[in-house]
Amino acid sequence: MENRLSNSFFRTAAALALLLSAGACKDDVALPMQSITLDTHAILAPSFGTTLSFEVRANCDWQISVTGDDTSWAQLSRSEATGTATVAVTIGENATSASRSLTLRVAARRNAAVAEELNFVQASATSDGYLSVSDLRALAADGDYTVTQEVKLRGIVVSSVQDNNYFDNCLALQSDLKPRCGITLRTDETLYRNPGEELEIDLKGAVVGVNAETGVMELKPVSDDRVVRSETTQVTPAALPVTYAQFASGDYESMYVSLDAQVVVSDLNKVLSDNVTVQTADDERFTLYARQNSTFGIDAVPVGSGRPRGIAGGYDGNSVVMPCTAADFAAMNAPRFDGGITLPYVLSVMTRTAANGDGKYIYYSGSNGTGSIDGVSATAMDGTGANITAKLSSSGNNLGFRYWNENSGHHNLPMKSWTGGKDKDYALFTFPLDETIDGPFRFSFGWSASGTAPANWTLSYSNDNAVWYTPAPACRPSWYPPPRPEEPHFVIPQGKAVGGGKNFFYWTIDIAPQIPLERRGTLYIRVTPFNQVTVNAGTVANGGEIRLHSCAVVEKVPAFSTEKPAGVLYFEPFDNLTTGLDYRHGDKLAAMLHFCGSDISVWDAAAKNGLSGTHVRQRPGYAQIGFVETQTVAQGSYTNNVGSLLTPAFGASGTLTLSFDAMAYKNTSVHANSGAKDLKGDLKSVVVEVIGGGTIDGASKKVVSGLYYTKFKRFTLTIDGATASTAVRFTSEPASGEFSRWFIDNICVTK
Repeated sequence: MENRLSNSFFRTAAALALLLSAGACKDDVALPMQSITLDTHAILAPSFGTTLSFEVRANCDWQISVTGDDTSWAQLSRSEATGTATVAVTIGENATSASRSLTLRVAARRNAAVAEELNFVQASATSDGYLSVSDLRALAADGDYTVTQEVKLRGIVVSSVQDNNYFDNCLALQSDLKPRCGITLRTDETLYRNPGEELEIDLKGAVVGVNAETGVMELKPVSDDRVVRSETTQVTPAALPVTYAQFASGDYESMYVSLDAQVVVSDLNKVLSDNVTVQTADDERFTLYARQNSTFGIDAVPVGSGRPRGIAGGYDGNSVVMPCTAADFAAMNAPRFDGGITLPYVLSVMTRTAANGDGKYIYYSGSNGTGSIDGVSATAMDGTGANITAKLSSSGNNLGFRYWNENSGHHNLPMKSWTGGKDKDYALFTFPLDETIDGPFRFSFGWSASGTAPANWTLSYSNDNAVWYTPAPACRPSWYPPPRPEEPHFVIPQGKAVGGGKNFFYWTIDIAPQIPLERRGTLYIRVTPFNQVTVNAGTVANGGEIRLHSCAVVEKVPAFSTEKPAGVLYFEPFDNLTTGLDYRHGDKLAAMLHFCGSDISVWDAAAKNGLSGTHVRQRPGYAQIGFVETQTVAQGSYTNNVGSLLTPAFGASGTLTLSFDAMAYKNTSVHANSGAKDLKGDLKSVVVEVIGGGTIDGASKKVVSGLYYTKFKRFTLTIDGATASTAVRFTSEPASGEFSRWFIDNICVTK
């Protein structure tokens, strides 16, 4: 038994050895042989300059050699590589009457016998029996022309039937990159030809003329079967850069062109099929025309500048560029060239209506709702190029910018989550500059947080978005010697989580720039968490939400110097009041319309100038009489606090003349159907009361009416029977359910 098993083993092993040795002699089981194949062996290029490509498929190192009578007219993107690669061949124009050719040999480096060849031929500019597009256009210069000769025409398709943004049953053809080398081909049925394909048209009997509806010159052959695909290899059409003057000349009609432009500010909230107006840097204007049923007709317009591409032509009497694909305008993402900001500047997040939805003054480039906000921006519609972006490192349910209206005027852009920490998560404000900022400036904005979002925040600024500078925290004096202890610039109070229309906070940070901020440069301001302590005294976790609300304001630190009139007894121009925001910015401020400075109770002696009162607040260069707390209080719980401002005694008797400027308050940050308590505007009448002796029109009190909501109005009153103790109190008479905030400036008393 043992012997038989042993013999069987040896017989099996011997048989296996024989099989292996036999297999080893077969070619198909040898080590892989080097191989090279090309996706094409012939390329016929058009006469004009363009780029064509072919693919090398190989399992080895390879190199290309080029042979021909003249090889200088073709440039290869690469001449060697390993494995599979694409080779682009860029050629110049063939202006001669003869074609020219090259042979491209792709060979393995270690075995030149492993090779494939490609014949590359470029057609001549002129050939017997063919008309050029420019010649054809010349024939129809004086009106419709019918071709009687036995001639043909060749042109490259540059419009896209698939994207459906050219005239029905039409293709834009281009025969060269020179003026007057484009024409529109009209057929009876739609010809589904691809951009870059060359068509050959039998012109016998064809009619050439200008379409009365479009204003574009068209070629209409006798029948569609007179149009055939030529043997020329398909190319990738490249847009021809032109100036506006060249474009407007009409010489590039039906050609694929590009020119520097941007959508005008008034059209930034449109979609492409609204046929938006675009402008050059010199404000030369034309139309970016897109059909509603094109593949990109419902897309939002690009908000930046760049080079839109498309077919040059006309429509409804206007010069137009008709993009062929979405890629033709997707590159319009450079900064706008029409401006930059001048100070003061308000970047507003005010919504268009009381409902959550589009911004009134900014355009959001992303999806208005859930989703990542990285790489998208909210851009001002005013043409300055100012915008807001955010960088968040959270994962999971990251809620992107969305326009949110709290009805209280706290319009906002929520952002979550802030788990990355300092300098990793941030909101970035970008302000292109149309003036040089040559001194201290102020940045004011609305910023609130949910209970699980960071409470402590820091701010930095830059002129290159690379090197950042941190201003001294407001709580440290400017003279405090370095190094300053690191401190947050602002802190959301513990337990004051945003929601229900309350706990929307306003912040102002003064900046003395350490770097040049020059006209045509850019100011960047970045707000980032100082640490990971939350508003609820915990640690930041995924989902904590920040609300950038109301607006962001860049302005010079206010400084006023009003000339004192001669012979005055008392004069107060409020030049020493510098905090708060200027109410006259209007609804762009949104809820920060309420942003006053400090109360009169804490003003210094210079600011008071003998004044006293209650519920009197700073505004830059004037005072607000009457106050409503809006940061920590929901709109439905607003309380009107009547203000009162008392002058010092004037120290003169007899007849005095009192003048002052006054303006009434109206909450323009709320919409008509918001249900706001102060929707209709505050009282437009105020009370002037004589204290210490004297009368106005025979009484101690005078009601002054007719105040404006948007500008100051001068009032002049006569005080009779004044004594040395006479003073004046400015106030208002509260009426049930009414609000009575108002502004005063330039109090002047003369004898």
